Amino acid sequence: MLDLTKLRQELQFNKEIGGIINVLKGVASSEFYRLQRERKRLNDFEECLNGMFSVLSSVDADNIFIKGSSLPETVVMITSDLGFLGKLNVAIVTAVMEKYSAGIKLVVVGKQGLRYLETGREDVVSFPGISDEVSHSEADSVGSYVFERFFKGETGRIKVVFPHFLSFGVWEVEEKQLLPCGSLFESFREKKKIEYLIVEPAYKRVLEYLVKVWINHVLYGILWESKLSEWSARVMHLERSSNEIKEMDKKLKFRYFRMLHENSDKNIREIFSSRLAVSRQNRQMHSAI
Repeated sequence: MLDLTKLRQELQFNKEIGGIINVLKGVASSEFYRLQRERKRLNDFEECLNGMFSVLSSVDADNIFIKGSSLPETVVMITSDLGFLGKLNVAIVTAVMEKYSAGIKLVVVGKQGLRYLETGREDVVSFPGISDEVSHSEADSVGSYVFERFFKGETGRIKVVFPHFLSFGVWEVEEKQLLPCGSLFESFREKKKIEYLIVEPAYKRVLEYLVKVWINHVLYGILWESKLSEWSARVMHLERSSNEIKEMDKKLKFRYFRMLHENSDKNIREIFSSRLAVSRQNRQMHSAI
């Protein structure tokens, strides 16, 4: 009976855990679809930016935004502070550690990403994880930091590694280069040049400002991609956990009912044996009389 009591307790525990997981899965699904509805569409803004760069496409090839340098690279890792996303964070960190040398400078978005890095590293700069609102200020803070490092000659190349959202339940680790951004100008070089162009207050200052705006715009889109990947991955993780609980519950129920039947059979046999023994004893008593 002690085993049956323990199995009942385990069944009750699984039922409670399964209920909690289903609630969390429902919340994660709702949050995912909310973000998907509120995801900002910035196509018009991107077209305006491209139009401005097409006007400035005659930029000198020796410009720092095109030629780059041999200075150490900076890699921005976008990780998640949500629960149940260890696999996503490990995939991002592993992709960076396997591809880049120890000399790179790291910028980590999300506190959980720091847990998977070597402790005591002085070349790691951290930013808070992405909020549920995915605001422009979050992209601006990271974008301004990496832009200033590049502009001041502290780093030669800046890349972002993040979870790219493909579809519900599907994401992949992707890398995107922010600086130098020569390809941003190359796509417009074949277009007809404007013969006379006046740029105020100065060509260089306007170019720097537009590149910074473009970086923040790209990062803002990456944060949205990452956030959708986070909630999608969380839903799928909880779904797998729910299925595992169901399978475990089936096995426990099978064990429980098998043990229940075995105990019932044992009790029936004992009762039958007891009655048979009493019946034999009665017959012996009658024959003795």
